Amino acid sequence: MDEKYEFPHAGIHQFVVKYIESLPDLTGKVVADIPCGDGRASFSFKQRGATIKALDLYPEFVKVEGVEPNFADLSKRLPLEDSCVDYLICQEGIEHISDKIRMFQEFNRVLKKGGTLIITAPSISHVRGRLSMFLVESDLWRRSAPNEMDSVWFSEGESDRLYFGHLFLIGVHHLLTICTLCGFETVERRKTKVSTTSVILGILFYPFIALMTLIAYNSYKRKNKHVEKSRRYAILWERVKLNLSTTTMFRRHIFWVLRKDKELSEALADIKELTHGM
Repeated sequence: MDEKYEFPHAGIHQFVVKYIESLPDLTGKVVADIPCGDGRASFSFKQRGATIKALDLYPEFVKVEGVEPNFADLSKRLPLEDSCVDYLICQEGIEHISDKIRMFQEFNRVLKKGGTLIITAPSISHVRGRLSMFLVESDLWRRSAPNEMDSVWFSEGESDRLYFGHLFLIGVHHLLTICTLCGFETVERRKTKVSTTSVILGILFYPFIALMTLIAYNSYKRKNKHVEKSRRYAILWERVKLNLSTTTMFRRHIFWVLRKDKELSEALADIKELTHGM
């Protein structure tokens, strides 16, 4: 852990720190960190020379020298100007928000064209997660399905601020679709901690998963004929690769690096092209 602030270098954060340390000098770059939590990602980016905009539902939890946190709610408009940041990191945040379309539209709005979006979240798309959803509709079969006792992790006094738990977990295919609809292109899907159970189950079930994935691909590629064939096939094949990727199937966390490829208006125009004639 960092000796000054005692940030634990465990869980997903160890992988995030490694990624940040691999970046070039960020002097002159602006990084938005939301939710910034205790400021651990902000601290790592600050060490690389970046200017930090730390935002959180509970900004009072940040204790990093030189980082001035501000209040922000991921479910609402972010208190940032249009196209004002070069990097935006959302570490373990998207699973707490119901309206992900609005959230990613806000990420697009505040990022500069070509800017980098970094997202991490617990995965429900690895093999153990898929089986757990099938058995008990939970991300872990020893854990109860979502309920009103566990859905809110934190609340306070008279305030209406609620910090939801993992009520809004999302699979990789839904996430990729939302990112694409909101103008983002995937640059890298980084490896995180391996789920040993998923590896064991994957060895047993991989042939069946692969077979069913290819059957779905071959069946569905004959639909949506208003979309040009090569593009239609490319979109569907990307889902095949994502579904059968060892990073998807065996890793406990989603850790994606994306680029703002389109402004929201451009993304909307592209969506209209795909839906024309339906």
